[in-house]
Amino acid sequence: RLAQPPPDGFLQAPALNAAATMPLTGASSTLVGQQFGVYRIDSQLGSGGMGVVYRATDTTLGRAVAIKLLPPELAFDPERRARLEREARALAALNHPHIAHVYGFQSISGATSDSVGNALVMELIDGLTLTDVLQKGPLAIDDALRLGAQIADALAAAHEHGIVHRDVEPANVMVGESGVKVLDFGLAKLAAATSDGALPPGEAMTQPNEVLGTVSYMSPEQSEGKPVDARSDVFSLGVVLYEMLCGRRPFTGDTAIATLAATLKSAPPRPRVVRKDIPSSLERIVLRCLEKMPEARYASARDLHQAL
Repeated sequence: RLAQPPPDGFLQAPALNAAATMPLTGASSTLVGQQFGVYRIDSQLGSGGMGVVYRATDTTLGRAVAIKLLPPELAFDPERRARLEREARALAALNHPHIAHVYGFQSISGATSDSVGNALVMELIDGLTLTDVLQKGPLAIDDALRLGAQIADALAAAHEHGIVHRDVEPANVMVGESGVKVLDFGLAKLAAATSDGALPPGEAMTQPNEVLGTVSYMSPEQSEGKPVDARSDVFSLGVVLYEMLCGRRPFTGDTAIATLAATLKSAPPRPRVVRKDIPSSLERIVLRCLEKMPEARYASARDLHQAL
């Protein structure tokens, strides 16, 4: 099963902030302009298969927040609700300047029924997705290094809490004045407990041979439905680094299957062939991230961060 966001994915706009009990009524478009608890829904920021994100105002504190709900047709699907709760718990366990902060996760009840859904309220981030930034072409070397190092630092913090993101791609990275914010831990795997017990082990929501992720950025082992660890995120970040530097992805195809085949079998064009001013040392870093075998990559995002 491939969870591939559409081109206008649900976080393709400035997004993400905290929760209260609030009724959910009808289709998502009916929520704009309504007041739920202390929150007033101001606009819809985006939508996709993994959720609908709204810009809202916390009328008590006078600040803008982002509220993520499941799409109406999936609001009461047990697996999707569990996945949204996992995202909330993953974000709540992390306190890092380059990871979107969660303010709350709470049940919400329908105005005309006893049904219960869930809402994730998060930090509202002003900026653009990295996807939007890359529409203008490849980045300057220094900018690619800076943003890449910040993403690696964020992933390292997640990995140190036993969290593998599993969907590292430009649409899930916001770029603002203070740098990047990594978003959307909806596919995250909780691989191990933290030292303080914040996250229990064994909460991966996937079964063996289940494929989840965004096709163009998945590691070989992820695309084959094999077990993944932090090195899978290192591969995905390698794809993002390549795209930031070269203005194209390293593995492409006319179809999703062709792209997966290229990821599994093909060597990417060397970055310095695509762009002459990339330092050879940086090319080595990117190509090491893109090794087919996990053991040939950086052992951790922390090691990659230090290399960058």
